[in-house]
Amino acid sequence: MLLQEFKSRSSRISSAIISICFIVYFIIVIIAWVLVLAVGDLWWPITFLLFAPRWLFALPAVFFIPFALLINRRLLLPLVVALLIILGPFMGFNVTINKISKPVAKPLRIVTCNLQNGKFDLNALNALIQNTQPEIVALQELPSNIIIKSLDGWQHLLEGDLHIYSRYPVTAGDFIKANVPKHKWPRTCFLYCTVKAPSGDLTFCTVHMPSPRYGLQAILDKSTLINLKRKKLLIDETEYRRQKSLEISAIVDNLPSPKVVAGDFNMPVESTIYRKYWSAYQNVFSQRGFGYGWTEWVSVRSIPVGVRIDHVLIGKGLTPLVCETGTDVGSDHLPVIADIVAP
Repeated sequence: MLLQEFKSRSSRISSAIISICFIVYFIIVIIAWVLVLAVGDLWWPITFLLFAPRWLFALPAVFFIPFALLINRRLLLPLVVALLIILGPFMGFNVTINKISKPVAKPLRIVTCNLQNGKFDLNALNALIQNTQPEIVALQELPSNIIIKSLDGWQHLLEGDLHIYSRYPVTAGDFIKANVPKHKWPRTCFLYCTVKAPSGDLTFCTVHMPSPRYGLQAILDKSTLINLKRKKLLIDETEYRRQKSLEISAIVDNLPSPKVVAGDFNMPVESTIYRKYWSAYQNVFSQRGFGYGWTEWVSVRSIPVGVRIDHVLIGKGLTPLVCETGTDVGSDHLPVIADIVAP
């Protein structure tokens, strides 16, 4: 009798402990989600989380589900809700719900891609351009000595390692350089032009914002996993990215409409910097894309990390139609392909 009572009490205690663990886990997921939206790029630990593999938050739920099935199936509800939050908005899953009306004018197709300082497959890039048949191509981190045969004969604007190619005539605009941390020489981070498209003049801009890469790498440590003494570089990179977003967005705001900004922003859409300086423009993938749309894939301690930091943004007078990531061209970034149209 005493043994049965002891087992019953132990079972109740175990159930209570696991229930508390479930509730704490659910609260942690909600807090992490809120912090990413509210504090991302304002506090360095959340900046770190912006670029971290957020899918790791789903692993405890997968571990807890068998316990919920054995102990109390009502505990499945918070686990399922937590999983839906993680796999959905927390990881940036995008769903388009509004219908696309048939465009009156011919769509304008744009391709943008960061080519990893020339570490890419030239044949794959040529095949991508031939298969997608874009009208405008924006390339970042492309050394000036590499020739893209599929773009031979196109209008070409070049400054540093930023390139704009157009099937239509272009008038060169201006550019901005940035003293990016860890780079010896200034790098071009902004370039724009006017494209004489059939539907009228279009202001086209390409960007390559300062990266958080070196700050993130500095914090990671082989022996201690995280080294807080090295956080200053990440803080400096974040502030520098904020300053350049302020400077460049102010220029873009004053350029003639309609306008497009495409390239490597080095910011996911949850970033507070992105939302402050770029949310006035429609993100074509956010409006018309489906899925996660991750454009950069890296491996951190053999853990795969995908982030959506390459974007095509459009201003007033343009309508987003379709946006998706293209086939792998051998870079650490995937191309972004967007169709837009003037009303």
